[in-house]
Amino acid sequence: MKKINCKTAKQVPIISLLNQMGLKCTKESREDWWFRSPFRTNERTSSFKVNVSKNLFYDFGEGFGGTVIDFVMHYYTCNIQEALDRLAKELNTFSFHQQTNFIKSDLIKNNYEIRKVQNLQNKNLLEYAKSRNLEGEIIQKYCKEVHYSINDKKYYGIGFQNDAGGFEIRNKYVKMVLGKKEITTLKNNQNSIILFESWSDFISFLTLYPAEEFKHDYIILNSVTMLEKALMKIYKYINVEIYKCIKVEIYKYIFLICCFDNDEAGDKATKKVKEMFPKIFKDGRIRYKKSKDLNDYLNSFHELY
Repeated sequence: MKKINCKTAKQVPIISLLNQMGLKCTKESREDWWFRSPFRTNERTSSFKVNVSKNLFYDFGEGFGGTVIDFVMHYYTCNIQEALDRLAKELNTFSFHQQTNFIKSDLIKNNYEIRKVQNLQNKNLLEYAKSRNLEGEIIQKYCKEVHYSINDKKYYGIGFQNDAGGFEIRNKYVKMVLGKKEITTLKNNQNSIILFESWSDFISFLTLYPAEEFKHDYIILNSVTMLEKALMKIYKYINVEIYKCIKVEIYKYIFLICCFDNDEAGDKATKKVKEMFPKIFKDGRIRYKKSKDLNDYLNSFHELY
């Protein structure tokens, strides 16, 4: 394996290493992304911050921070050469030309162009999907391979389309949206509907329970901030009738199942749905109450074998 120097090693995004550890961003701003610390187990409040533009971290619980090299040395308790060797392996296993940092959609604005949308076939994207145990046929059905450019630089990623025609873009290094942020609705004309935070949770659900694919309608929020829009869409399916001066609500759905994350944001979103639709609400998280989300639950099965 080819040796690398410190300057090259620092190009490896800290975010990508956290993703491999199964850590998920719990709060994000323009530049700062927050995680539960990888240095401590069962942390409830996120105390690990990554500045994605500078690719630097700071752990408030330990009062320690630095570059990706510092992170690897501290996490693996190794010297600088051993850290460089680990980061060299990271670069070699995923060396295609992509963004060197996560790019936020509010920084992209209109400086992008979607160049091509096709079926998933790129080996790096397929490997990324496989690393998350997302079933091949299902992800091929609901996702696309999107080639795009930002400021004339060319990139590609797995794209999941929303109701406004935009694409949620993911690969090992990128989490962003091209186009307008919007929910994704999938209708099968059923009397139950399931809500997910992200498309990876939706694909994970179908990977775990393929027989359920056409038994429900689905709404994928694509961000928990889109919950209000999803609830308003569901509310349109309610007919209100007056019977002997009593208002009667007639629902299209007999069940509304929430499959959100097991974190503070997921708790708040689940509570809000329950308060708005108490008669039809079901908390789907009971199936994966010991996992962070459905994809983590799916991955836990594969770890057993």
